[in-house]
Amino acid sequence: MRSTFHGLNIANSGLFMAQKQIDLSSHNVANANTVGYSRQRFVTSAIDPLGYLMRFAPLQRGAIGGGVEPLSLDQIRDIFLDRQYRTEFSKSSYWATRASALYYIEDVFNSVDAASLDGVMSDFFNALQELSKNSTDEAIRTNVIAQAKKMIDCFRMYYDQLTDLMEQQDSNLYEETKHVNNLLTRLASLNDDIMKFEVGGNTANDLRDERNLILDELSSFMDISYAEVSFEPPLFNIFGRELATFKLYVGSDVNNEDNLLCDGKYAQLLVMEEEEGLNEIADNNEPPIITHQIYLASGIALLPENIEGYETGILKSYQDMRDGAEMDNQGIPYFINQLNIMVNALVTEFNSIHSQGYTMPYSGAVSSSDSVSGIDFFDPDGVTANTIAISEDVLLSAFNIAASSEYVTMEPDGHLQTGNNENALALIRGIKERSDLDDVGSFEGYFKNFLGNLASEVSLAYNMRDAQEVLIVSIGNQRSSIMTVSLDEEMTDLIRFQHAYNAAARCITVMDEALDKLINGTGRVGL
Repeated sequence: MRSTFHGLNIANSGLFMAQKQIDLSSHNVANANTVGYSRQRFVTSAIDPLGYLMRFAPLQRGAIGGGVEPLSLDQIRDIFLDRQYRTEFSKSSYWATRASALYYIEDVFNSVDAASLDGVMSDFFNALQELSKNSTDEAIRTNVIAQAKKMIDCFRMYYDQLTDLMEQQDSNLYEETKHVNNLLTRLASLNDDIMKFEVGGNTANDLRDERNLILDELSSFMDISYAEVSFEPPLFNIFGRELATFKLYVGSDVNNEDNLLCDGKYAQLLVMEEEEGLNEIADNNEPPIITHQIYLASGIALLPENIEGYETGILKSYQDMRDGAEMDNQGIPYFINQLNIMVNALVTEFNSIHSQGYTMPYSGAVSSSDSVSGIDFFDPDGVTANTIAISEDVLLSAFNIAASSEYVTMEPDGHLQTGNNENALALIRGIKERSDLDDVGSFEGYFKNFLGNLASEVSLAYNMRDAQEVLIVSIGNQRSSIMTVSLDEEMTDLIRFQHAYNAAARCITVMDEALDKLINGTGRVGL
């Protein structure tokens, strides 16, 4: 025979379960607009029949269960979609950051006014053309120098803007690394709070939501992997459930403990300055720009790619733009290298032709009859975009521009035997019209190919960014459809739980009336 009050216990469990479910629906509704909140549901189970003897009782005797009990309070979210979202979000952030930097570089070079490289080089060659028509005119010679200075200023402007952007990428890398450390600090603190909360037998769903938000943000900065793993030795909460610790890794290799970012505590990222940076520019003779390098606290360098799988995210994009100097990794140093190749070819070829010609005698020369060859127009040491300069000889006098292919003499009466314009024409043919120059082919074609390659990189970055954003939106919508609170569903559940509550309360009323009859109405025969 069952306990006299067993029916009350059954109804009481249903009453309190319905009450908890109503409270949970209220919590879901209250957080319907909370960013990162995952809707929650109770997982319930029927309570087994009471008493150890019931396990031996025949089934036909009708052993009734003990009501309902909550097994767990679960978040409704898809772990697979979470991982997929973070993987793709890391890639999307990489391409979005890269596209922004490349767009700026393209904007630097895409000027079509007179200050563009195309414009100033055209003006320079036009000035040489005028010199070939009248090689004795000092004003025309001075204009050649002036146009050369404009071209030099253009090269240096490009260099300055690119190096400014490179330093900005480095500064961003430094600042964002500090932000990542702040996120890791919060993550470690949350792990501690979750552990303390769940060791008592509760489920820290709201804290886990906050942790998931941090993981979403961290995935934008770098490629991460994570897992909840059992303690060694196992640790159990008060209900006997095994607890797990949360481990976060940089990169995809979760078997390498050197890559561990967070395990209860966190291994912060260390930012150090290095004078011998990753962004050395080919053929330059200047001190390298000081760059920042990032390490794990364990001493393992995160950048460059010595951690397998570390290939995406904002930090990697900043590093690639700051340090990429190869064709398969086109960062700012790569584009500066391309400029340097062009400048080196221009200086070398122009000087080789110019030095074969002869200057004109002038009053400031060593002798009034001096006409010399072997003069460089450009400083032969200035073979990069930021060091190109006019030689001291040409700056000393415009008459040191070697326009003639033969010796120029001064007659006793002071008149010049003007020589010829062959060397000026050779400069035009050798620089503007040739298409077989070392490293560049032709200057016009080289610069067009340079711009075309840059445009191709920009287009690739934007296409990849857009494709990733479409994928992110698709995955995000799937994820939201599962985890986001549906007010319609919650309203339906509220009605359902209200009816369950009312029904349980009615069961208690019926049991109370039956017990009242049993207690107060029996044993009073004849009254």
